[in-house]
Amino acid sequence: MACSTKVLKVFALIWDIIYVIFGLIVVALAVHIFFKFEHFETAAFVILAFGIVIVLVSLFGLLGAARESSRMSKSFVAVVVVLIVLQVLTVGFFWIFQTSLLINVDKTFDQLWRDQPVPIRPGNVSQIASIERWLDCCGNVSYKDYLLPPNSCYNSDTSKMNMEGCRQKFLDYIAERWTAFNIFAIVLVGVEIICALLAYVLANSIVNRWRRSKYFSK
Repeated sequence: MACSTKVLKVFALIWDIIYVIFGLIVVALAVHIFFKFEHFETAAFVILAFGIVIVLVSLFGLLGAARESSRMSKSFVAVVVVLIVLQVLTVGFFWIFQTSLLINVDKTFDQLWRDQPVPIRPGNVSQIASIERWLDCCGNVSYKDYLLPPNSCYNSDTSKMNMEGCRQKFLDYIAERWTAFNIFAIVLVGVEIICALLAYVLANSIVNRWRRSKYFSK
């Protein structure tokens, strides 16, 4: 049975390390959003806080498994179960209200478009210009939104002007990433379930080993 406890410990450590990596990915995603999208700071901070929580919880589980502490492992299970419930509710909310969220993104794009300095110069450095370079698009609906399209409307590789507008491409990009993020969250829940199960079984194995040692020592 001591051997089975050691095996459980190894598996728990491996999956806790995977859990840590997932947490670091969430933190990296938050940093990317913060620096890439000026008007999405709130979302970036929420995702960053969530990522930090995941990293701290996973490190706690890692420490509990490494020290073979049944109390730490059971506490880890309790916290992870709470996180799983919150994530399932959040992902469900995002799937149900995805249309409303995309409408808010569309309004944000409108704000970015209105915030451009007028007149728009060839060397435009607004957020819209960044989106134009990033998504290879031009203008709101099309290049015709400009009397004289700025430099950001031209493809950096071919020097040809991008004809498509940015609004729809921006919405499509957000929708695709939104779906990818939800899938990532579902995979993360799967990892958390495995970590919680391993930690629970390991905690029981540690307690049983301690009881047997007390019994046979008499």
